[in-house]
Amino acid sequence: MAKTDLGKKWETIFRTAWKRQFPNTFIFRLADQMNGFKETSSNPCDFICFALSNLFLVECKEHKGASIPFTAIPQYERLLAYKDIENVFPGVIIWFSEKDTIIWVGIKEMEKMVKNGEKSIGLRMVKDKSYNIIEVGGEKKRVFIEPNCLDLVKNLKED
Repeated sequence: MAKTDLGKKWETIFRTAWKRQFPNTFIFRLADQMNGFKETSSNPCDFICFALSNLFLVECKEHKGASIPFTAIPQYERLLAYKDIENVFPGVIIWFSEKDTIIWVGIKEMEKMVKNGEKSIGLRMVKDKSYNIIEVGGEKKRVFIEPNCLDLVKNLKED
């Protein structure tokens, strides 16, 4: 399966999990603009989700290895615009496909990483708790892990 296939499939799995776990809320997929250039969309994220009186701006990323460079997350700058709005949670949910791990990194936490000179988001940061990164539980089904969106939202609201 090509990288783009895994990334698109990951978006579908996230959307399906959200709808199943939050049946009476909404999730809206922002369509990618097709202007012929990779990574040129002006959208701030992949999904706008609403649950438990909160709005979530979710960018889905799939990545191999144990760290993803910030250059692979061009939505970072656009998501910063929403970081200080009450009850709005902008961030990136990353599936490290070779490591069977899903994490959530809020945009404020990414901003701290950038200010600290970090060049990537690594699983080591989850283990050493150097940043407030949420490891998202889930159920592995063959290749993909279905994220536990309920636990993610609960953890975000507790921060």
